[in-house]
Amino acid sequence: MNPLFLIPVVLVIAGIIFMVIMNKKHAAAKNEIDLDLERTKYDLHKEEVLKQDFSQLKQWMKGKSIDAYTSASVPQTKANKVQEVLSDGLKNVALSAVGVKLQRVETECFWVLSDNDLHFFSTDAVGELDEHVIFDNFRIEDAKLEYGGVLKSQLGLYSKSSEEYLPKTHIITFNIEGNPLALEIHDRLHYVPDPSDLLNLNKQLLTRAKYQVVGENFVKVLQNKFPNLQVS
Repeated sequence: MNPLFLIPVVLVIAGIIFMVIMNKKHAAAKNEIDLDLERTKYDLHKEEVLKQDFSQLKQWMKGKSIDAYTSASVPQTKANKVQEVLSDGLKNVALSAVGVKLQRVETECFWVLSDNDLHFFSTDAVGELDEHVIFDNFRIEDAKLEYGGVLKSQLGLYSKSSEEYLPKTHIITFNIEGNPLALEIHDRLHYVPDPSDLLNLNKQLLTRAKYQVVGENFVKVLQNKFPNLQVS
């Protein structure tokens, strides 16, 4: 038998062994993370993550306070409706310029709560600021909040064992001159592993935990400030 035919078999076996080893390491690393303990460190994680991983938010906020922050997105099923609403020339909330750009779900978006204003940031393909939209307290007091479930745009991109890391969403719907504008609030910050950390499962999982602690508190802080956003 030509030994070249054995190469694919060896590669498959090696791949299976590697997966088994990594799954065991993942389980061991996961057991070392106490998410409830990390939740007690919210204030610490909020400042640390902002400084180390999302310092661009401070730059974009230009000195304004950052009371809470998390990742954001545009509901895929409502992207066309968003375009319709934003094409109506609603200059007073600076939304008409966002229009089609808000449909780019492949780029990162963020929410920042600052005093009584909600700031929505969208980025371009290289992570630079693209659009900055501000919803003031009057818009927020007239808005509605509902649970949106798992982020639909990421369904199918993760293995079954990683479903717990999928972001869950709340949908906040603003009333823009009688037209609904729905945007998603994630319960965790978007996490992309650094290539140098691909084999460091402990660091990956701890970072994920910090990102979740910071993100899941966003809605709580928002609801404390705006009781009308309670989910029935």
